[in-house]
Amino acid sequence: MVAEVKSKQVDNVSSLSETKSLTSQAYSIKTTTTITATIKTTAKGFTNDDLTALSKSLNQRHINFKPRGSHFDRETMDQEQSTFRGFFTLFWIAMGFYIIQTVVHNLESAGTLFDLSFAKLFSSDAIVLILSDACMVGATFFDVLLQKVVARGWIKWRYTGMILQHVFQISFLFISVCWTFYRGWPWVQSGFFVLHTISMLMKIHSYAFYNGDLSSLALRVSNLKEEYNQIIGRNKKSDSEPTSIGNDDSKKSAEVTRNVADLRQEIQDIENCLISTSGKISYPDNLSFTKFADYLFIPTLVYEFEYPRTTKIRPWYVFEKALATLGTFFLLYVNTETYIIPVIPRATESFAKAFFQMSLPFMVNYLLIFYIIFECICNLFAELSCFADRNFYDDWWNSATFDEYARKWNKPVHHFLLRHVYQSSIQSYKLSKRDASFMTFFLSSLVHELVMIVVARKIRMYLFFLQMLQLPLIWIGQMPAIKQRKWLGNAFFWFGMFSGPPLLGILYCCEINVPLY
Repeated sequence: MVAEVKSKQVDNVSSLSETKSLTSQAYSIKTTTTITATIKTTAKGFTNDDLTALSKSLNQRHINFKPRGSHFDRETMDQEQSTFRGFFTLFWIAMGFYIIQTVVHNLESAGTLFDLSFAKLFSSDAIVLILSDACMVGATFFDVLLQKVVARGWIKWRYTGMILQHVFQISFLFISVCWTFYRGWPWVQSGFFVLHTISMLMKIHSYAFYNGDLSSLALRVSNLKEEYNQIIGRNKKSDSEPTSIGNDDSKKSAEVTRNVADLRQEIQDIENCLISTSGKISYPDNLSFTKFADYLFIPTLVYEFEYPRTTKIRPWYVFEKALATLGTFFLLYVNTETYIIPVIPRATESFAKAFFQMSLPFMVNYLLIFYIIFECICNLFAELSCFADRNFYDDWWNSATFDEYARKWNKPVHHFLLRHVYQSSIQSYKLSKRDASFMTFFLSSLVHELVMIVVARKIRMYLFFLQMLQLPLIWIGQMPAIKQRKWLGNAFFWFGMFSGPPLLGILYCCEINVPLY
C-alpha cells in the first residue's frame, strides 16, 4: 500500500452530522459490539499511549533552529556591541606580530621567508583526492532512492529499510577508509578525506532515520484512515436498520461516538508530525534530489523539513569569509611549519622539553582550527545556502566542566549525538541517562580514534583513552569545591586543553614515527 500522507480533513469522509447521529440512532447489540471492537483494534497496535510516547519522542528530537549570528562574526559583534571585541582585535594583532616574528626568524636562520616543504603535502595526488571526494559525496544520493522506495511502500522501513541503510553506511565508511590506505595519501589528505566522509555519514544517517520514522507514521495513518472509512460505512448501514432502543444500546452508542472522535484525533495528531511547522513541506514531498542536495550544502548534521533562511546571498560577506579562511589557513601553516614540526621529538630526544615547547603552538593551532572551521567555513557555506542559524558554537572558552565544553564547542556534532545517539539510546534501548551519556562518549571516542588510525596508519588508542578520561574529569568537575568556584573549574579545563593536544602529538608522532613530509 502506498503511504500517501498529505494533510487532509477527515471530515470529507463523514460530515459532523453523521458522527453525531451515532448517539441518536438505534443499534442492535451485535452491530454495536462489532463497531466498538473495530475501533479499539483499528490502530493495529498503535494505542493512545504509543501516540503520546511518539509525540514526546518527536518533540525531543526537534532541534530549535532560528536566525542568529555566530559569536565572533564581525557583524554580530557590531550589532550586539559585544564587550569581547577588544580581545578579539587583540588576538589578531598578536597573530600579525607572530607572523612578523616568524619571518624574521626564518630569514636569520635559513635565509628564506617560509619553508615550503610542508606545502608539498597539499599538492600530492590532489586531482585524485578531489575526484574521490566528489564520488564519495555523490554516493550519498543513494539515500534518496532508498527513501523513495520506502515511501512508495515497496519495502517497509522497519526493518528491511533499516537493514539496507546500515549496510550502506558500513560500506560507505569502509570503502572510504580502505581507499585512503590504497592511495597511500599523506596524513593531511587522509585526515581531510576521512573527516569529510564521517561528516557525510552523519548527514545521511540523520536523513534516513528521520524520513524512515516518518514513513512508519505515514503507513500507520493510511491504515487508520482505511479503518475509519470502514467504520463509517458500517455506521451508515446500521442507520438504515430500524431496531428497538435500549439503555445498553445507548451506552454502547455513546462509547462508539467517543472512540470515533478519538480515532479522528489520532489521525490528525499523526498527520501533524508529517508536515513542517510552516505547513509548506510534507512527507513524502520532501524526498527529492534537489532538496537533498540543498541539505548536503547546509552546514548542519541533523535533518529537518525546513530551516530558517536568509533572503539573499551577500557577495561581500562571502568574499570576507573566503579571505578569512585563506588568511587563517596561512597562519595555521606557518605555525605548524615553524614551531611544531621542528620540535617533535624522536625516540632519543627529551619528551618533557618537546612537551613544553609545543604546548603554546598547539594551543594556537587549536584556536586557529576552531576559527577556520566554525567561524569561516561554516559561515561561508551558511551564506551560500542562505542558512540563517549561524550558532555553530557557544562560549566554550568559559566552560567549567568538560561536559559543558562538549555541548558548546561543536554544536553541529552535539546536535547529531544528542538526537541520534543519546536520545535514541534512551528511547530505543531503554538506557538510563548515565548509560546513554557513556554510550555517547564511547562512540565519539571511537570515531575520533578512527581518524587517528587512518592518519597514523597504526592502532594505538591514545586519543580514545584520553577522550574517555573526560568522564572521570566530568565527575571531578561536579565536586562542590570546583562546582561552587567557576573560575577554578575553568582553570582546570584550560589546563587540560593545554596538556592534551601536545601530549597526543608527541605520542603519535614520536612512537609511531609518522612521516611529516
